[in-house]
Amino acid sequence: MVNGAPHSFWRSGWPWAGLVVVGLLLYPQFVSRYYIVLSTEVVILALLATSYNLIFGYAGLVSFGHAAFFGLGAYGMALLTKNYGVPMLGGLLAAPVIAAIFAFVIGWFCMRTIRLYFSLLSLAFAQLLYVIVYQWTSFTGGSDGLQGVPRPEVLGSYAGYYYFALGVTLLCMLIMWFIVNSPFGWSLRAIRENTQRSQFLGINERLYKVIAFTIAGAFAGVAGGLYSQFQKWADPDLLFWTTSANPVLMSILGGMFSFVGPSVGAVIFVALREIIKVRTDYWPMVLGVVLLTLVLSVPDGIVGFLVTKARPLLSGKKAESPGS
Repeated sequence: MVNGAPHSFWRSGWPWAGLVVVGLLLYPQFVSRYYIVLSTEVVILALLATSYNLIFGYAGLVSFGHAAFFGLGAYGMALLTKNYGVPMLGGLLAAPVIAAIFAFVIGWFCMRTIRLYFSLLSLAFAQLLYVIVYQWTSFTGGSDGLQGVPRPEVLGSYAGYYYFALGVTLLCMLIMWFIVNSPFGWSLRAIRENTQRSQFLGINERLYKVIAFTIAGAFAGVAGGLYSQFQKWADPDLLFWTTSANPVLMSILGGMFSFVGPSVGAVIFVALREIIKVRTDYWPMVLGVVLLTLVLSVPDGIVGFLVTKARPLLSGKKAESPGS
């Protein structure tokens, strides 16, 4: 093997991804039911956070209403399988379509504004959908939500549904990876870095952002569909603005400029929540303080911090001291 080839092989990322996938597949064989349930939630939230990062980390758009598409996917799955007898796979295919339609309409209006106005308008649309779901008792169940969402017997076990959610999530992750590394993905980066220059290059900024917003909404819908099957219910709080804060925190915590960053952020977010929850009744406040401290301490995210530290080792160079 030529000099430097081993380093380039490991730096490609695929060997690490393979090791992670193998670990995720073997994981349920060595842990209790509690950790399998917790890991299923992490897998679904990782998909939600990664979908959000398509517009946050790559397009530079800060949306405060991403949970709306997560909730729409959950309700789409719940309504179709519970009220209309649609098979679970049919509901899971319909969930992203429903979310994508709403994402396209909302994105088309929101892209007429810029920066803070875009963020506030996305929040306003999300809250509007939340109110509709909350008030439409005859269709959505109102404040009680939709209980007893059916799940196929083959996925009745905790490990069975974990593997199903993991498979769907990995497939969605692979699709998103190809999207962000396609010419479309690089165009989004160009728009994020310099909007005017990208326009001079012939990139239709608004159209690209609407498409990215729609794609992100569709994958959030998949996560929502998985979540409603996982919990066997759909609740209006899934669309509430506080739920939209979760993917933002996960993306920033793990690293918004890294594809795997949001997934790492999801793991850390859920782990900290469970650790703090058993120690105090005021866990949301404590969790907020801990997350804020981490974000301020590591502004590039956990993945960004680790990559910075590991780069000299992978390149075969010693890290330079601050004084050199």
